[in-house]
Amino acid sequence: MSIYPESQIPSREYMMKIAISGCGIAGTAAGFLLAQQGHAVTIFEQAEKCRPVGAGILIQPIGQRVLKELGVYDQIEQQSAHLNYIEAIKHTGSRLVFLEYQRLHRQLFGLGVHRGLLFSTLLELSRKVGVEIRENSRITGYRHIAGGVVLELDTQEQSELFDCILATDGARSPLRKASGIRHHAVDYEYGALWKTGSCTAVTDRLLQTVEGTKKLAGLLPIGNQQCSFFWGLTADQFARYQEQGIETWKEDVRQLCPQAEEMLTQINRFEELTFTTYRDVSMKSCWADRIIFLGDAAHPTSPHLGQGANLALEDVWEFAECLKTSLEFGPACRRFAAKRQSKIQYYQRVTRWLTPFFQSDGWLKGWGRDLFLPLMCQTPVLREQMLKTLCGFKSGWISSRIDAP
Repeated sequence: MSIYPESQIPSREYMMKIAISGCGIAGTAAGFLLAQQGHAVTIFEQAEKCRPVGAGILIQPIGQRVLKELGVYDQIEQQSAHLNYIEAIKHTGSRLVFLEYQRLHRQLFGLGVHRGLLFSTLLELSRKVGVEIRENSRITGYRHIAGGVVLELDTQEQSELFDCILATDGARSPLRKASGIRHHAVDYEYGALWKTGSCTAVTDRLLQTVEGTKKLAGLLPIGNQQCSFFWGLTADQFARYQEQGIETWKEDVRQLCPQAEEMLTQINRFEELTFTTYRDVSMKSCWADRIIFLGDAAHPTSPHLGQGANLALEDVWEFAECLKTSLEFGPACRRFAAKRQSKIQYYQRVTRWLTPFFQSDGWLKGWGRDLFLPLMCQTPVLREQMLKTLCGFKSGWISSRIDAP
């Protein structure tokens, strides 16, 4: 909602004062795009210092398109890994999933990117266009006052007045509850241990190895002979490994994923690994009066479909385009929600369906997965839909558009 009535269209010279909660990939990209449009943008970040952290992310063709629009694709692509296919194999060595991007279009590929590289690039972009970044500012909520909104900080202070808020502060956004928007959250029992390091055994694909639904390992190349390694497990399983010692865990990894041996030689303590948990949230609406939620703040899921960063980048780009067209916050939010609802619902539901077939208790889901997934990958019409989903081209259960280079 703008400070103007919707019947009054402000001139192009009008600048809204916009607050962004969360200085991550979505927040920095949004800051850059909105500042370019002439808005005064301030990003609030809870960390003491904005710095490149995190493991690898898979930027799909739809996310690559946004990076091209932002003007940073060439810089990112030169330092990242081209992935021709994704592959999942069972502990027995038999293939479970094999999806080649080129089956959909000869110029398509995935891009394995270090999250720190992408973040640093977007942070520099936003700073160059005058975005103000306030570090060590933990947002706990917000409230409306005459003419706008103010952010509430954990220091018991409040910010100056803003016209609107973009919440890009991740799966556990404190602003979600403060907004009053109805939502349902589920915390997954399973998470993962992550580590980035040198690895030359896998260079051209995302590789995952599984044993039933309780053991999962993966290697994602991210350029410069580096890989992001992950090992799926619950918090209880992680605690048991810590009691048993690092060598017990390493031996389990070797048996399931021998390609990770080079990575294991670089790990001496569990403290060198990052344990991450996942959350799924469904929101009745992605926006309310003077606030909109984008990326993981709006629709977090497990990472099994590899779409988190891509959906966040696409969210930010689409909202910026809607604001450019509508000129006012409320109409821009309505336009954005109408354009994104079907796609977001599709990817959330597919991810929810997929997750327990790779990480859950019991044996039945694993047996069904091992039986049907190879057949689906070999059936042309199903393989095409799986590839469109992987690339980010699906916009609903039926509709899709191949956005080829």
